[in-house]
Amino acid sequence: MDKNKIIEIKDLSVYINNLKLLKNINLEISKNEILLIYGPRNAGKSLLARSMVALNEELFKGIQTTGQVLFLGEDVNSIEKRYLRSTIAYSEPTFVDNINFLTLSEVFNLALRIKPSDISQEQYMLLEKLNIAHIFSNHSSLKSYENFENWTIGDKISFIIFLSLARNPQVFIFDSILDHLDDFMHKDIKDFLFDIKEDRSLIISTRNLSLFSDIAEKIVFLDKGEIIYKGSIEGFLLNFPL
Repeated sequence: MDKNKIIEIKDLSVYINNLKLLKNINLEISKNEILLIYGPRNAGKSLLARSMVALNEELFKGIQTTGQVLFLGEDVNSIEKRYLRSTIAYSEPTFVDNINFLTLSEVFNLALRIKPSDISQEQYMLLEKLNIAHIFSNHSSLKSYENFENWTIGDKISFIIFLSLARNPQVFIFDSILDHLDDFMHKDIKDFLFDIKEDRSLIISTRNLSLFSDIAEKIVFLDKGEIIYKGSIEGFLLNFPL
C-alpha cells in the first residue's frame, strides 16, 4: 500500500430508491493535501463526502452501495463508527443550526467531556488562531455566549472546526460548510487550514471554486454523480475555464 495514501475509493456507486446517484467513483486522497470536491447543486458532492465516514446509510432509506471506501487500507464499513468519525472529522451546514438546540456547556460535554472553563492552554491557543478566544476569556463572556443564538455564523463555524481539531483527526471533511463564511472570515480560515494541512488531509466540498482554488493541490469535478475531471487545479482551469 502507498504510504502516502490515506483514503482510497474503488468503483463506488450509490443508489437511492434504485436511482444511481454516484456512478463508479475512483479516487485516491493523499496525506497532507487539500482536495476540492467541486460541482453544481445535486452533483453528488455530499453523497461522496458522507461515503468516506459511512454516513449515508444512516440518513437515507432505500440506499444501496457498491464498491469500497478504504481508510488506511481498511473498509470504512468495518471500522467502529465512533473511532471512524473521530479520526475523519465530517461537518456540514446543518451542524451550524443544530448546535442552537444545545448550550455551550452541553456541546463541550458531549464532544470533549469537559467544561468550557476547563480548556487547556493548547486549546485556548487554537481558539485564538480561529479568532474566537474572546468568548472563552473570562466567566462573564462564557456566560454571555452560553446560548448559541448569541453567536455569529462565522463564530459557530470556527467553533465547529475547533471541536473537530480538538479530537485530533487525521482527515477533515468540510461539506459546503465553509461556503457560508463572509469574505473576511474566508481569508482567516483559509490561512488557518493551509497551516494545519502539514499534519492532516483536508477535503473541501464546494460550489464556489474561486473561494478555495488558491490553497488546494487537487480537484475533483463532479456532475450528475460522475467524475468529469480529477487532477491539478491548473489542469482543471485549462480544461474548464471560469
